[in-house]
Amino acid sequence: MPIVTIDDCEHHDWQKGFALSSRRVFFDDTTREFLHALSLAILKHPDARQYPDLVTFAYFCRKANLHALSQRYDDATQRSGWGTVVHIAPSNIPINFAFSLVFGLLAGNSNIVRMPSRHFPQNDLFVEIFDQVSASPRFQSIGNSTRLIRSSRGDKGFERLIGQADGLVVWGGDATVSAFRALPKTPRCVEIYFPDRKSSMAIDASAYMTVSRDVQQTLAASFFNDTYLVDQNACSSPSMIFWIGDVETAGVAKDLFWNTLEDELINRNYQLDTTARIDKFLDIMSANEQLGRAVHLQTYSRDIWCLNEQIRPQTLQLRFGAFLDIDLPSIDGIPAFLRSQEQTLTYFGLDPHALRQALNHHHHTIDRIVPAGSALSIDPFWDGKDILALLSHRLELIEPARKMRAPAPSVC
Repeated sequence: MPIVTIDDCEHHDWQKGFALSSRRVFFDDTTREFLHALSLAILKHPDARQYPDLVTFAYFCRKANLHALSQRYDDATQRSGWGTVVHIAPSNIPINFAFSLVFGLLAGNSNIVRMPSRHFPQNDLFVEIFDQVSASPRFQSIGNSTRLIRSSRGDKGFERLIGQADGLVVWGGDATVSAFRALPKTPRCVEIYFPDRKSSMAIDASAYMTVSRDVQQTLAASFFNDTYLVDQNACSSPSMIFWIGDVETAGVAKDLFWNTLEDELINRNYQLDTTARIDKFLDIMSANEQLGRAVHLQTYSRDIWCLNEQIRPQTLQLRFGAFLDIDLPSIDGIPAFLRSQEQTLTYFGLDPHALRQALNHHHHTIDRIVPAGSALSIDPFWDGKDILALLSHRLELIEPARKMRAPAPSVC
């Protein structure tokens, strides 16, 4: 199942063997068996360990995890797919497309995925392994009901395809969401949109200073995975760091944290491309313009820039290793700085239930409160939406009242 280009789409060669609007039952046995086999194949591949996001995906597809997911739905036997779902993957996040595809499969749908325009080696490896596993006669139906394509923005052939789809899932920025919302679709098309979001992290300064050096280094690795692994392009990657505690302790903790992170960047041989590095400078210049003055910028290295500002960065663009450091005496101060599109709050050394209560007290809505290192751990519950429920059709089945039931047939 090679990735089909737009030229192929124009000739409709990619549609051969693909039954539009085909579907199966919710958490179909063949689908679960296929995903478990895919998980094993990824974990056994010698190159997979180079890509933590691909390994995370493989663990998500394990049989035990899929079983646990299915247990969330006590109405699973009354659910099935809607038909063919078109998925629009974000251009700058690898492997996200694979999760979206899996959600469509588990919900019981046939799936067409528009791949990211940007090249990622882990995506190529995923497609290679997916093709190998789906080539088995046992899983041929999965391959036949899945298509991966690439198209240019605004391609009319692709837009016509969306007009025939039973469902549409769009992962992208606000402009991308607006563009796809405006396209004509079937009256019953199910639409799920994931627009621009922002995220933050809260660290208890005293807790950080009291843990062992090994834990501090592990936290640096976890933070790297949450941020630098995707250049902070993920909606769940923190761009704002809250340091909870007294100012003196927070100051010492910050210096140790960022310097430990620099060691992690060196160990990972982190490289930021030239274009992104220029964009990072432009982001700071834009921040200067918005504030009407020069920001208080502390550079721990060429890859770690921290803005020491007590501001709510509603419109600031922070990415590619640029963060807003904010000192707070307690977690009660966090809600005042959260942006309207805040999605994920990662944390270290803090009680997540206490964080939830602090947010609730200020009537602030947030979608996720997760430990450091889990920012990119995607789940079918995302942005406050139950994706599997939305991508599946639920049959309403009501039994008659007792007095209205027909008598059981007599047995001769």
